[in-house]
Amino acid sequence: MDTDRIVLITLLAFCIPMAYLIFVGQQASQGMSNQMIAVTDNAFGGPFTLVDQDNKTVTEKDFTGKFRLIYFGFTYCPAICPTELSKITNAMKGLGERGNIIQPMFITVDPERDTPEKMKNYISLFNPSLVGLTGTPDQIKQALKGYKIYAAKVQDAGMSDYTMDHSSFIYFMGPDDRLLYIFKTEDTAQQMTDIIGQWLDAENVK
Repeated sequence: MDTDRIVLITLLAFCIPMAYLIFVGQQASQGMSNQMIAVTDNAFGGPFTLVDQDNKTVTEKDFTGKFRLIYFGFTYCPAICPTELSKITNAMKGLGERGNIIQPMFITVDPERDTPEKMKNYISLFNPSLVGLTGTPDQIKQALKGYKIYAAKVQDAGMSDYTMDHSSFIYFMGPDDRLLYIFKTEDTAQQMTDIIGQWLDAENVK
């Protein structure tokens, strides 16, 4: 099987399930003024074991019980990743004190280069409560699979280094591990603030 076909099959394996989740989320959002409907009723994401920016081992259980904003990307990303992390930062600012109950998380798709030290330096540019997670290639692969994130190394002829092609979604998850909403790149920080605020209202979070 040639390389292009392998890449296509891999891409479809990740994108078809995610396209369905986004469709469900969009359908649910149409009724948000009356009732908030989560993208998934069951726990989303699955188990992982990673290390944070302080080189401390963490698992998914360390974050259960918290509202979370999760983004997968990489520190060498030239534009999209810093833009999305800035959106998370601004959305949380827009929530005021209510933003303090939300745990923002940045999980790398490039474990070969994104060491804990590199992650620590990078996340310092954004929200002070942002957690940066990395790990071995196998550990990251498990996390990508659980969260239905596509990621692949791209290195064209003549390139001395590589970049990463990856899904770009911000997941808003509830304390019970349900996936409440999927924010896309075209969503603004203000839209994120508004939607998260509606969810916090629905969950009776003051």
